Amino acid sequence: MPYPECGNRMASSRGKSYVRVEFATPAAMADEAAGILVARGALGCAVVGDTLATHRRRVVRLEAFFDRLGARALARIRRALDSAGMLASDRALEAGTIVDPGWATAWMERFEPFAIGRRFLIAPPWASETRPGRTTIVIRPGQAFGTGHHPTTYGMLRAIERLCAANRVANALDAGTGSGILAIAMMRLGVGAVTAIDIDSDALVNARENAALNGCAPEFSTRPVSSIRRRFALVTANILSSTLISLEPALTRVVSRDGRLVLGGILAREADSVLAAYRPALRRVESRIDRGWATLVLAR
Repeated sequence: MPYPECGNRMASSRGKSYVRVEFATPAAMADEAAGILVARGALGCAVVGDTLATHRRRVVRLEAFFDRLGARALARIRRALDSAGMLASDRALEAGTIVDPGWATAWMERFEPFAIGRRFLIAPPWASETRPGRTTIVIRPGQAFGTGHHPTTYGMLRAIERLCAANRVANALDAGTGSGILAIAMMRLGVGAVTAIDIDSDALVNARENAALNGCAPEFSTRPVSSIRRRFALVTANILSSTLISLEPALTRVVSRDGRLVLGGILAREADSVLAAYRPALRRVESRIDRGWATLVLAR
């Protein structure tokens, strides 16, 4: 079965070759493992073939596809999966290259408008529509993670929706903006000024395109969050737990006195570790679990 976010990073033309890597992962963690792989650069993931039996637990074969993948990048991915307890074997098989069988077209067929929370309607540009009482956000799948399908993204969108409904938000920062979906959502909800940063310049190309499709213009930048000196009423970061922990000093510093920090990309079992890293400077005011992924809202 294809992973829900798999198409948003696929190339747009047939004939292109991709690197395929296979991992053995516990069946109960396949969805979470796929989320980590996509966040680490996988273009898509799929559970393939028969399940494998071990003396301890049932495992599945999880394929991940990459535009390109070097030995160091593969080693980093394996460490991330292993540290999260998602490898049933320490062996990863690089199966070589495969030719694009038409993923882009298949993704277009699967990506239909869908609602999130009370306000949002996420739609691709080829099937954009409006619905009474909902704010449409148009997202073109590209070189960045975030179409709203993955629980990390819709958990963040729901939190943003609630915060913007409760108070007028003067300014916001989206750290690791990816497709730009969170920055766009905040602008569509009336946030006065939004800054969106990502160290991946390719991601910002996609984010700027999506912003243009939605008629808004966040301030995009490749600046690291550690270089930002301003403070914001709302700060969002939908990144992996290990990165959120390492960025704690920088993210805490940019939250205004009465502001809120929304964190996503956190496996439910890692939420306590992330919270511990941000205490005592910040406290939890809200948390939510969606399909094994946590969204945390913190305040001073």
